[in-house]
Amino acid sequence: MKITKIEIQKKNKNRVNLYLDEEFFCGLSLETVLKNHLKEGIEVEEDKIKFLVFETEKEMALSKAVGYISKCQKTKKEVYKYLIQKGYDEEIINYVISKLEEYNFVDDTLYAKNYIKFKNKNSGSRKIEMELKQKGINEEVAKESLEKYSNDREFVLMVATKYMKNKEKDLKNKQKAYRHLASRGFISEDIIFALNQIFGNNEED
Repeated sequence: MKITKIEIQKKNKNRVNLYLDEEFFCGLSLETVLKNHLKEGIEVEEDKIKFLVFETEKEMALSKAVGYISKCQKTKKEVYKYLIQKGYDEEIINYVISKLEEYNFVDDTLYAKNYIKFKNKNSGSRKIEMELKQKGINEEVAKESLEKYSNDREFVLMVATKYMKNKEKDLKNKQKAYRHLASRGFISEDIIFALNQIFGNNEED
């Protein structure tokens, strides 16, 4: 088979479309083309070029993924989205993610634990759980991690106390405090507990 055309992709200048015998064969990185001296007009064996492309692409994708996660911890979903944007296909991405998990470079359970420890300073469990799901953390992993590391009741009291500093302890401010705490993702039971500690358990309220 002959390479009849190599064209730069319109949406990604670092990727090309490879044509064999006038028909589209695959997309691959420009780096792969240069590294393997692929040029229009040369003869290639289909099986050989398939193997060559896959081996080179997965090596490059793994290198890019490692560079991406070296900046800060990422979830599997974030790595997946990053590699999709780079133009890699499902087979390559699945290989890369499995390798990252094998070497513990990607660990969604550890990510959830660290994320909760950081966010627990500013947000409640409901908000944190929603954010973890958005980042691709499995719902079961998110809930189990929150049960282990969340300490809302003590923290919500601290946030509520800080919010009420220099404010009158009246019904209007109590309602505002409730809305403020709810917007931070704290659950009703913990909010009520904290406000009762500050305002007293006044049934007239």
